[in-house]
Amino acid sequence: MSREFHLITRERPSADGFLAALSDAVGGTAKPEMDGDFDNPNGYLNVSGPRLWIEAEAPGHVDAADLDDAYPSGTVLPEVGSDQCLWLTVANIPAGAPADSADVVWRALEDLAARCQGNVVEP
Repeated sequence: MSREFHLITRERPSADGFLAALSDAVGGTAKPEMDGDFDNPNGYLNVSGPRLWIEAEAPGHVDAADLDDAYPSGTVLPEVGSDQCLWLTVANIPAGAPADSADVVWRALEDLAARCQGNVVEP
């Protein structure tokens, strides 16, 4: 069964930070590989490695008001800055992904949320 997680942050995660968080969550010496342009907010990423396969949308700038209606009431979103915008990264775990992928992605996104002033949501 596929799953989806949303990372919503005040600061845009970097590609190196994204891969480092995934590497830490995977553990061991093997590093995940990312195919795609992380710097293109309209781009898609394919990330694979040991115990991991995700298809992600690179972080994109979104109006915070647009997110208010996108999640169930009670969902905690980061406080917005003066520009009223946040960064949204969507990570999809395909049905055929290794069983640990969802746990690995959740831990990695939680790490990024802490570093980039954000939160992780499973819609």
